[in-house]
Amino acid sequence: MKLIPYREACATLAEACTPGPEESLSARQAPGAVASRPAVGAVASPAFNNAAMDGFAICAEDTSAAAEGFPVELPVVGELKVGAHAETALPGSGCALRVATGALTPPPLDTVVPLEQATVIERSGTTVLRFSEPVEKGRNLRIMGEEYPAGAAFDFTGKRLHAGHVALLSAAGIGELHVRRPPPLGLLTTGDEVRPPDAALAPGEIANVNAAWMAAWCAERRVPVAHAQHVRDDPGDLARGFRDARESGARVLVSSGSASAGRHDVLRGALKELGARIVFHGVAMRPGKPALFALLDDGTPVFGLPGNPLATAAGMRFLVWPGIRAILAMKPEKPQRKPLAHACDLREGHTHFLLARRDNETGALKLVHPQRPGQAGALAAASCWLRLDGGRSEAGTLADSYPL
Repeated sequence: MKLIPYREACATLAEACTPGPEESLSARQAPGAVASRPAVGAVASPAFNNAAMDGFAICAEDTSAAAEGFPVELPVVGELKVGAHAETALPGSGCALRVATGALTPPPLDTVVPLEQATVIERSGTTVLRFSEPVEKGRNLRIMGEEYPAGAAFDFTGKRLHAGHVALLSAAGIGELHVRRPPPLGLLTTGDEVRPPDAALAPGEIANVNAAWMAAWCAERRVPVAHAQHVRDDPGDLARGFRDARESGARVLVSSGSASAGRHDVLRGALKELGARIVFHGVAMRPGKPALFALLDDGTPVFGLPGNPLATAAGMRFLVWPGIRAILAMKPEKPQRKPLAHACDLREGHTHFLLARRDNETGALKLVHPQRPGQAGALAAASCWLRLDGGRSEAGTLADSYPL
């Protein structure tokens, strides 16, 4: 097994995992997908002048002569309701209209006086507003197009869309988007000793932590799973599992376990049976050193990850996820830089991925303990991953931090 540097592995994945096809989706279907082109809006925001508060719509100039002892009074001549077309109620200057929040407020009305600030006088069956000082023009009025005009371009190309994007794009009148959706995954776990999580375990048997964790990891990231299966430590069974996953619609294959070069590690044999080309086997990363990447003859990526839970987790986060991002035509992920809470010594020659949590008082990152590859507890205790080069890092050193 020849180890390649982690950076080289990432560059290889970016080249091999080519962008997937574009498709058109409605804005409501877009969360989790990645925009592949800019979109052009049809509607301005706001789409029309409207009141920001319940109150009275006036023309501010009509109050310019108001002063203490010399008030100006404006008769209230009608009402502007939400959703009602206001042209028939359009007043001339020198009067006011009741107005509800969000109601269309046409010129020459240019200001809204909130109910709680209005001096309302009832006189002989009429209602007037009294002003003892001028009112500032434009108060409490949302102006058409002040956020963006009709025809504005929204360029989220290469970004995963979330509910906030949906709100903005829907408000702009954009019904269809060009996107790339995450490719369906085929998830396979291996091991004669592995049993379902709820099964009674005989001596020497272990629960299938990785199957449950990988499915949950995909669900959190809106990555669809087309096929999930556990297979025995047999190259033929694993090869059939990969074939079943492809036939189920998986476009990326991920296996956990049997990735090393031991006698009972069957991944290479399965890939040979499939006629796959192994691109690399072994990455100078900890955990996850035996990770393998291959391509089927139709270009389908295959990630073979070590079976220890933390090695599988690191491989999913720092090999499979960059591959998916490349398929989505996303830019390489940028980490946050956070200080270490304490010093740590790490083996030279490797890129280390460590689980950590933030100190609530200082914001510094503390390594989770214990953190053993075969145990899953650190995944529950952590709030982020750290990426560090080998050697000694002192307390306060800035380290690359990634979300789980």
